[in-house]
Amino acid sequence: MTYEIALTFGILAVAIVLFVSEVIRVDLVALLVLAALALTGLVQPEQALAGFSNPAVITVWAMFILSAGLTRTGVSSLIGRQVMRFARGGEGRLISVLMTVTALLSAFMNNIGVAAMFLPITLDIARRTQRPASKLLLPMAYGSLLGGLILLIGTASNLLVRDALREAGYRPLEMFDFTPGGLVILVACVLYMALIGRRFLPLREPVGALSAANHTSQADLQRAYGLEERLATLIIPEDSPLVGKTLGESRIGRALGLNVLSILRKHGPRVAAEVNTELEGGDRLLILGRLDRIEEVAASPLIAIEQETPAVERLFAADIGLAEFEVAPGSAFEGKSLAAANFRSRYGLNVLAIRTGEMVRRTNLQNIELQAGDRVLAQGPLAQVEGLAGQAGYRLLEVEDVQGYHLEERLLFIRIPEGSAMVGRTLRESRLGAAYGLAVLSVEQGDGRWRLPEADLVLQAGDRLMVGGRPLDIEMMKGLSGLQVERHADVNLEELASGPLQIVEVMLSPNTSLAGKTLAELRFREKYGVSTLAIWRGDRAFRSGLGDIPLNFGDALLCYGPVERFRLLAGERDFVVLKSELQEPLRQAKAPLAFLIMLAVVLSVIFFGLPISIAAITGCGLMILTRCLTMEEAYQGIDWRAVFLIAGMLPLGTAMDQSGAAAFLARLVIESVGAYGATAILAGLMILSSIATQVMPSPVVAVLMSPIALTTAVNLGVSPYPFMMGIAYSLAAAFLSPVAHPANVLVMSPGGYRFSDYFKQGLPFTLIVLVISVLLLPVLFPF
Repeated sequence: MTYEIALTFGILAVAIVLFVSEVIRVDLVALLVLAALALTGLVQPEQALAGFSNPAVITVWAMFILSAGLTRTGVSSLIGRQVMRFARGGEGRLISVLMTVTALLSAFMNNIGVAAMFLPITLDIARRTQRPASKLLLPMAYGSLLGGLILLIGTASNLLVRDALREAGYRPLEMFDFTPGGLVILVACVLYMALIGRRFLPLREPVGALSAANHTSQADLQRAYGLEERLATLIIPEDSPLVGKTLGESRIGRALGLNVLSILRKHGPRVAAEVNTELEGGDRLLILGRLDRIEEVAASPLIAIEQETPAVERLFAADIGLAEFEVAPGSAFEGKSLAAANFRSRYGLNVLAIRTGEMVRRTNLQNIELQAGDRVLAQGPLAQVEGLAGQAGYRLLEVEDVQGYHLEERLLFIRIPEGSAMVGRTLRESRLGAAYGLAVLSVEQGDGRWRLPEADLVLQAGDRLMVGGRPLDIEMMKGLSGLQVERHADVNLEELASGPLQIVEVMLSPNTSLAGKTLAELRFREKYGVSTLAIWRGDRAFRSGLGDIPLNFGDALLCYGPVERFRLLAGERDFVVLKSELQEPLRQAKAPLAFLIMLAVVLSVIFFGLPISIAAITGCGLMILTRCLTMEEAYQGIDWRAVFLIAGMLPLGTAMDQSGAAAFLARLVIESVGAYGATAILAGLMILSSIATQVMPSPVVAVLMSPIALTTAVNLGVSPYPFMMGIAYSLAAAFLSPVAHPANVLVMSPGGYRFSDYFKQGLPFTLIVLVISVLLLPVLFPF
C-alpha cells in the first residue's frame, strides 16, 4: 500500500465516521473532504472544484426545479386525487395503486418531494377508508423509492453512475437503460406487498401513532395526545395588573409554561389568543399546560419588590468588573442571539445592555439578534471578563464609563418571600430571565455579602436579588400571582376547533433547516401565528416545556390556530401540513404546460441526443418563463445540501482512481469472490452498496463504489455496465432502515413505525432487487 493510497483511505475513514456520527452536517463533511484532498495534493485544485461544474451535479439541481414545477402546478396532486377512486377497493388493490403511482411519479420527480406530497393524501385515504395509516404509509414511501429504478433521472445516484462511465471513456447510460429492469423489480415488489407483505405491516392503535388518519375527530386527536389531562381555565381578576396588557406582554405562556388556546370575554364571544390580543378583567383563558405550576404561582406572591433603588456602583466589586466589546463583521456573534451563541455558559458573564447606534436596550436581551457594530456591555468576575479581551473594541470600564447606558433606570431589588414557589429552586429553575425578562445580577443571602449568581444557586426565603428589568416586567409577575384557576375546563375541543380555528398536525419536512432549533429560538408562535400544543416524537407526546425542546427531523407538532395561518404555513418549505384541504393553493391552470415541458425534456434527450444537463436547464427556464414557477420558488426547490454534498464528494472518487485506492479495493473484491465468477462479484458489489447506504448518503456511496466497480471490470476483462447498473439499483433501494432515506423517516411518526418494521418489510424488498438484478442485468447488459 502506497502513501497516497493510505492517505486516501485515511480521509475516507474520517469522512465515514463523520457521516455515521452526524457530528457535523453531511454537506460540510463533503466540503472538508474536498479541502483535504486539495491541500494534501491528492487532486489538483481544478479537479477539486470540478464537481461544481459536473454535468451530473447540474442535472441534479435542475431536476429539483423541474420537480418543484410539477408540484406547484398540481400535476402530482391531480394524479393523487385519481388514486382516491381506487380507495373503495380491497386493501391489496389500494396498496398496488398507491405504490405504482408514487413510483411512476418518482421516476420523473424528486422522490422525497413525492413522498412529502403524498403523505397528507395517503392519510386522507386512510381516514376515508377507515384503515390504519400504518397499513399504507410504508408502501407509499417504498413506492417513491422504487421510482428511482425506472429512469436515469430517477435519482442523483443514477446520474453519478452515468457520469462515472462517461469519465472513464465508456458510453454513458441512456434515459431508458434503467427501465426494463426497474419495471420488473417494481412489478415484483408491488405483487409481493399486495399479496404477502401487507399482511405483516404493523397494525398500530390510534394512541400509539401520530396520524390525522387515525383520528376521525378532534376529540380523538385530543385523546391521542392526552390533551384533556392538561386543559384548564385561567381567570383574570378585574383589578389585575394584567388588565389592559396584551397577551404577549403578560408573559402568561412563557412564565407559566403553558399555551393559551382562546379567550372567552366576560360579556362577549370567544376570541383567538393572538400575541397582541388585549386582556380584560373577567377574561376566561382556556389554557393547556401543567396545572401544578399554575397553582404554585397563584397560591402566593413569587417576589416582593423593595423600595430602595440600587446604585450602579453595586455592579462593581473587588473581583467583579464590567467591560464592553464590539460585534465585528464575521465574528462568532454576528447574526446570532446571546442565547444561540451560549454566551452565559461560554463566558460566565451577565449581559447588561446592548447598544445599536444611539439606541440602548437593557431588557429581554437573550433573544436579540446581534449585528456588526453592536456594542455589548457584560459584567462578571474579572477573570471571566478578561476572556473577552480578544473581541474587537474590548475595554474594561469604570463607573463613570457606564453612565451612557442608563443602567440605574432598570435596576431593582427584589426579595423572595415566605411561601414563594421559587423557594428551594435554583436560579435556572426559577426562569427569572427566560420567563420574566429579568436578569439576576447579584444575590445576597442574609450574610450581607453580594455575590455573582450561579445557575445552580438554590434560592431561599429572604434572599435579596439585584435584577435588571423593566417595572412593567415586575408588574406582570405580580399579576401572575393573582390569577384564579379552574382545573376542569368545561370545553368541547371539537367545537372549539371548528370553523376559523383548527387543530392540525404539522411535520418537519425532509428539506427543513430547523432541525436542532427550539420553538423559542424560532419564535414559532409570533412568526406563524399558531400555538404548539404538543410534540410527537417516536411513540410518545411531549406536552410541557415545548419551547425548549430541540426539534428533530420526523417530529410532528400538534398546532392550534386560524385556518389562514395554516395555509401560509403549508407554503413554507420547512413544514408539511397533514391536512389536504389546507395545502397551499396550486397553479392548476399551468399543470398541462408543466407536464408538456417535462415531457419535452425527456423526449429531447431520447430523440435528439441533447445532453441531459442542457435539456434539464432549458426545462427549468421554460418553467419559470411560463410562470409555472417563480424564480424564488425555483431557488427554494433546490436541496442545496444535496448539491454541495455531491459536488464536494466527487473529488474523492477522482482521488481513489488516481491514487490507486480503487485498484487496491478492486483486487480485494476479485480475491474474495472472483473465483465464483462475474455474477458473484455483481452480487457482492450490490450487497456492499446496500450496506453502505444504510449509514452514508447514497450519492456518496455512488461516488465511492463507481471507481471500484470500473477497476474490477477492467481487471476481469468484462463489461462494467452490469456492475454499475447493479450499484445504481442497490442505492435506489434504500428500504432497510428509517435513516437510509428521508422518505422513510418522513412516514415514521405518522405511521407509528418502529426501527424493526423497516427491517422486516425492507429485507424482502432488498432481496427482490438483488435476485432480479443478478439474474436480469447480465442478460440486459452482457458481461
